[in-house]
Amino acid sequence: MLLGATVKNSGSRAPNPDASGCRSIREALILGSMLCLMMLATGCATPKVQQSDPHLLLKTGLLSFLQEGVTTREETVLNLGFPSMQMEGERILMYQLRADSDGKWYLTSPQWDAGTGLRSWKEGTSSLVLVFGKDGVLNRCSLVTTQ
Repeated sequence: MLLGATVKNSGSRAPNPDASGCRSIREALILGSMLCLMMLATGCATPKVQQSDPHLLLKTGLLSFLQEGVTTREETVLNLGFPSMQMEGERILMYQLRADSDGKWYLTSPQWDAGTGLRSWKEGTSSLVLVFGKDGVLNRCSLVTTQ
């Protein structure tokens, strides 16, 4: 600056190049978050819960021993083996089943994805959910299917 020169201030600010960058980054983050939430929401399938029909589900030799109010947890594990999942300690046991062309149910195992290390089930696999009381006796038997 020269001596004696005056600087005139018009009162307006010079454009801040960082302000527009922050705005576009913020908008991109919001848009990305919204897209992720939409993808998660559409990817979730709500399972249909069906009460087990004793005449349909339990007529197969594999499950014929199951009787609500009679069968114990120990009998179940001895007949079906270790469950694919258990919740609330050992109060709720889950087994994965598939039906063959004759309508007979059999236990199935998961498929392991070597790339992700996660397990998945074949399409058409249903979950047999067995709920036991504090005394270890079967209270309720349900079949959960996904559609």
